[in-house]
Amino acid sequence: MYLFRYSERLGATAGPLLTSLVTAFPIISVSTLAASKGCTDEIEPLINGGRAQGSSVTRGFLSHAFCATISMMAFLTDRRAGGLVREWLQAHVLRSKVGLYHLLTLLYALLFPSGYLAFVVIPLIQATLFSAYIPLPYTNNVLNTTLYEHGFTLLARQDSNTGYISVLDNFRDGFRAMRCDHSLLGGEWIPPQGQTSSLHEPIYAIFVMLEAVRLVQPPSEADPAQGVQESALVIGLGIGTTPSAFVAHGINTTIVEIDPVVHTFAVLYFNLPTNHTSIIEDAVAYVDRSRGKSQYNYIIHDVFTGGAEPINLFTMEFLEGLKDMLKQEGVIAINYAGDLRLRSASMVVRTVLTVFPSCRLFREGAEPPEEADTDFTNLVLFCRAAVGAIDFRRPTKDDFLGSGARQHHLMPRHEVDATYFTRRYGEDTITKRNRHVLEKAQYASALGHWRVMR
Repeated sequence: MYLFRYSERLGATAGPLLTSLVTAFPIISVSTLAASKGCTDEIEPLINGGRAQGSSVTRGFLSHAFCATISMMAFLTDRRAGGLVREWLQAHVLRSKVGLYHLLTLLYALLFPSGYLAFVVIPLIQATLFSAYIPLPYTNNVLNTTLYEHGFTLLARQDSNTGYISVLDNFRDGFRAMRCDHSLLGGEWIPPQGQTSSLHEPIYAIFVMLEAVRLVQPPSEADPAQGVQESALVIGLGIGTTPSAFVAHGINTTIVEIDPVVHTFAVLYFNLPTNHTSIIEDAVAYVDRSRGKSQYNYIIHDVFTGGAEPINLFTMEFLEGLKDMLKQEGVIAINYAGDLRLRSASMVVRTVLTVFPSCRLFREGAEPPEEADTDFTNLVLFCRAAVGAIDFRRPTKDDFLGSGARQHHLMPRHEVDATYFTRRYGEDTITKRNRHVLEKAQYASALGHWRVMR
């Protein structure tokens, strides 16, 4: 808590480094030393009793060095296994990230008992009983005591495969939000007491603007299918603002979300209708399996989290798969969140324009003045799979679903000329082979998002 006061001054790079140095590093160091000592006690007699030559000092140094190396390799292997561990995380305290850290420490202690472990007993007891990061009813109350001072109440939290997912109510301003680590996945205004509505007002205009795919007029030569239910594919759920509206409009909606906790919380805390098809899977795998088999009238691509975009979902190969899943008159809306002045934004836009021959670009709000340091916003690209005009019909009362937010923000307004991106930073596009280029380019955007969230 003491270092938290200085988190903004330390920044997104030095802050975590210093915090880890005074918290995790001592435990890791002592654990590694204890494991090394235990391993040494087993191996050194074998070295001394054998035919090894040299002084006892040399033999002792070699055995310590060998065991320390093995211990550190085990630690690094544990880090590499993070992807598998995240798939196993659950709500139970022992299957949370902090619980796994404690289990790992206990395992080291059992395998390599040592007097050095006495130095970590008190910190472990303190962390187990009083750490707000351990998901227990008591620690939730402790956490809510702190959050209450800032106008928030924690409703639910759980470690999952994309990060630390939490749902909070802001009782001062009257809204509910879902977070993934420090990133906001979405939120909605809490209706006045006594008012019942299955579709609440979103706090972000961008999710409403994505629904404008329904307003894009079909090509004049398109043959309208009478009596056939429209279908939509939503890549990335958040709190479910857009798919909930699709369901309300009678559209057969399929949601692809990689994080099962996000889907569960969207249903429990944000009234996501259950009459949809949910695919809890990596979108790349789903599209690879479904392209050429399923086709949709509308596709929503909205996968921003944590200041960066999942790069695999912006490669030319993935976007071509989505293109194959659009019907002839279909429309896709792709949301990109980031600093539009950076190279990463230009790479994404050029890739989308390379795959889809007809697109129009709209930013969430007005462009900031030239002297502004950043231009962090949402950019939505409305595209067709074939050449043709993208014109929006005038929305009707039914399109608004009784929502004031939709009356103000459903129709896209702030159009951006595509040449703003295509004439900047060369002609790079994103493919599976060169996606590492976007990884480096997104670093500055992620830092910018961190500052925005502060």
